[in-house]
Amino acid sequence: MTKIVNYKPYGRNLSPMWNSFFEDFFDITSTTRDDFRRPAVDVIEKEGSYGFEIELPGFTDNEIDVRIEKNVLTIKAERETKEEEKGKNKQIISERVEKYYRTFTLPQNADEEKIEAKFNNGVLALEVFKKDKKEPKKIDIKK
Repeated sequence: MTKIVNYKPYGRNLSPMWNSFFEDFFDITSTTRDDFRRPAVDVIEKEGSYGFEIELPGFTDNEIDVRIEKNVLTIKAERETKEEEKGKNKQIISERVEKYYRTFTLPQNADEEKIEAKFNNGVLALEVFKKDKKEPKKIDIKK
């Protein structure tokens, strides 16, 4: 089974105690990193691809940005924060999430050139295809 991991550019060579501290410190399920939150994601390895299903409720496809660079897949969804004031009515509490952000380090066999994305009913489906396995090339020796 291939390993796909959350991209964590910090604390890779620290002791387990410090790794745990930084993991909690940088956990974006809470309102850290400019109020970005982590969307729920399912990752499925298939025979020829990796499938991602990311929950982004209430967003449109125009508000979602998917990028891949150096085998790091980044999913970002952001919309304008609405502060409504109608007459004497003023919004006091808003618990709607306006920003989502998630990154994954992909395996070396992920093909950055072959990715499909579909968005339907608040779920972003990504298909990251695997590179074709190449047979070793035999080199002929000339006499």
